[in-house]
Amino acid sequence: MSLIPDWAPNVHPLVVHFPIALLVAGLVVDLLSLLMRRRPALRHTATWLYCGGAATAGLAYLSGERGADAMLLPAQVAPLVSEHADWAFRTTLFFTVLAAVRLAVSYVLPPRPAVLWAAFVAALIGVGMLNETAERGGLLVYQHGLGVQAITTDESVDELLAEAGAEPTDPGIIDLQGGSWVWRPVLGAPAVLADQFTWLRGDASGLAAEMVDDQEKGPVLSLATQGPAALFVTGGELDAAQADVYVNLDGFDGELQLVLHARDDRTFDFFSIAGATAKLGRMEDGTPTVFEEGSFEASGWLFLRLFGGDGHFRGYVNGDLLTHGHADDLAPGRFGLRVDGAGTLLVQQIQVQAVG
Repeated sequence: MSLIPDWAPNVHPLVVHFPIALLVAGLVVDLLSLLMRRRPALRHTATWLYCGGAATAGLAYLSGERGADAMLLPAQVAPLVSEHADWAFRTTLFFTVLAAVRLAVSYVLPPRPAVLWAAFVAALIGVGMLNETAERGGLLVYQHGLGVQAITTDESVDELLAEAGAEPTDPGIIDLQGGSWVWRPVLGAPAVLADQFTWLRGDASGLAAEMVDDQEKGPVLSLATQGPAALFVTGGELDAAQADVYVNLDGFDGELQLVLHARDDRTFDFFSIAGATAKLGRMEDGTPTVFEEGSFEASGWLFLRLFGGDGHFRGYVNGDLLTHGHADDLAPGRFGLRVDGAGTLLVQQIQVQAVG
């Protein structure tokens, strides 16, 4: 029998209240110990409440990271999750240090009033950080249903096209406003690829683009290559963004990269697929750095997602998070694809959503 109730997808919603209760209680008892200095038991109690709060804060942070990694986060939720995680990490680290200081104050150092009051002020600051963390967590739960049920989801492409007043049969790249866009290749797609994309490496002739009829998806774009790597981008320069690409790589032997924040062919963030291996990383001045690598078992049509922004980067295959990395953000740049290999790959749809 599972100890986690049906409404909770993971243990995080169950443990987040422990650090809140323990740390706030520690602050209250700490104040009482300062007002009643002849009762050292109050000071020791506050110390152990801080220790327990720091320990459960660490558990809450780790369970939250694991829970978020198990979800396919909607575009509008992903930046909020990253912000919540950043505050949780800072708060946990702060109280871990404070707990160590309090142990020293209670059992090693002389209990000088100035030191005790300084520790209390530090704890007060820490509770303020805890409030910032909890406020963002509450927003995720009560506004978006994260960790309880999937209330917030990405709008379907058909809904987005309807809102933009576009038709699914429009051949070109459809502007969804705010930097977001979608492209569903239809008749005329090879000309769109040549004219509406900027080629940072190679050109459209090297991919022999044509529309073909796929048994499962219907008309899709076929890209056939035998030559050197090609990198093509489009859209405006984006900061935080999420990109979804639907591709079939069964006839392709090489590496496909989803590229974010590209300003040239030497610096960009990427999520790559080569065989059954996925890599998340960054190319900077022509030197690649891999944040994380994962493997998957899948063939046929793949749903690839790359999120990047606010220091957090995630790569998904068919809805499963395979890679998660952290790094300082690059300057805003465009989204594109980098194709390096031989054979034929099929593209059904590309959707880019600006989230920052």
